[in-house]
Amino acid sequence: MKKSLLLLSCAAIASVASAQVAVMATEESLAEAGIVKDKTPLEGDLVYATGSVGSIATAYADKWGTTQASGDYKTVKVNDLEVTLGTGVVGDTNPVFVSFEEGAPTAGAVFKIHSNVNGYMTVFTKMNPNKQFVVFEDTDGALSYTLGYSNGTQTIHYALPFYTDEEENASEGIFPGYVNTTTDEASKYFVVATKQSKNEEGLLLWKNKVTGDIVAAEKNPTVKDDENQQYQGVMEDIPGQSKPQFPWIVEGLESAPKDNTGFLTFNVYEDTDYYFSALGSKIPVAGFVYTETNPTVTYVEVLNEDGSVKLPEIVFPAMGYGADPNAVEAVAVENANAPIYNALGVRVNADAKGLLIQNGKKFIRK
Repeated sequence: MKKSLLLLSCAAIASVASAQVAVMATEESLAEAGIVKDKTPLEGDLVYATGSVGSIATAYADKWGTTQASGDYKTVKVNDLEVTLGTGVVGDTNPVFVSFEEGAPTAGAVFKIHSNVNGYMTVFTKMNPNKQFVVFEDTDGALSYTLGYSNGTQTIHYALPFYTDEEENASEGIFPGYVNTTTDEASKYFVVATKQSKNEEGLLLWKNKVTGDIVAAEKNPTVKDDENQQYQGVMEDIPGQSKPQFPWIVEGLESAPKDNTGFLTFNVYEDTDYYFSALGSKIPVAGFVYTETNPTVTYVEVLNEDGSVKLPEIVFPAMGYGADPNAVEAVAVENANAPIYNALGVRVNADAKGLLIQNGKKFIRK
């Protein structure tokens, strides 16, 4: 195996029983494994050794390189273990995925996590508007996860709805913790899966973006530098099949998140494989943390150069499998150092007086 992810010091890990393993990628450790910024082809060998806990690897052949996978929040705590998110690992090809029901992605940038023990895996990754995350137990069990993200002003935190009754669903290959797309509020978390339409001969259908004409061809017939010959795939719904909703489509969130550190936590079990990826994304990942217990994740406050608070400390309480999936969604966070505006919408100094607006709220300072 190639040891390409750097383990934190054994002393730091051993001192915190509930967070046994924290793994960060660094440019130096990746370079030792032959992985550099120009993207290196690998055959499922991006691996770190973790003793009895398990291992993490690339699931499929893909090109992997380094990237900055975190935004402002670069220091986090998982339970009591504080870690610094360093250089991340990023793939070169978006994963090939159809729906939860069809199974895990079959190619592209996908991590394969093998667990030797029972516990929880927390993955730190960059979140932005083009990422829909999927986790599978083996390749055919879509697994629920807890998702957390904050930009210091607004926070997303939820767990995907999941099945709980093992006896009722085991005969159908559905087990506790698997995603449940049939819940009353499923539309908040899942959308109908789609596929590209084909004609009777099996050729893919393409629509001209300018004229609306439909043509059939094996590949996209778009002609470069010709706006009148730009085509897009004709998509259709797949009845009874779903994929994850974009993570910011939750109640109370005013806008899609910008690039910043996010995380997903999911259950892992002894001698089991897990597949982790993001749709429409080459999945930049800054680190993996294994815990024996359902973890609490804390974003440590970010300070400006003058010592003032840029982003406040945010605490995400444990809410994985066994928790109410609707317990927390979007949460507004009060930032004492957020910009202040006057009644005309003009940004003013912190000591300004009169009718002012901060964190979206009006107040009067005399």
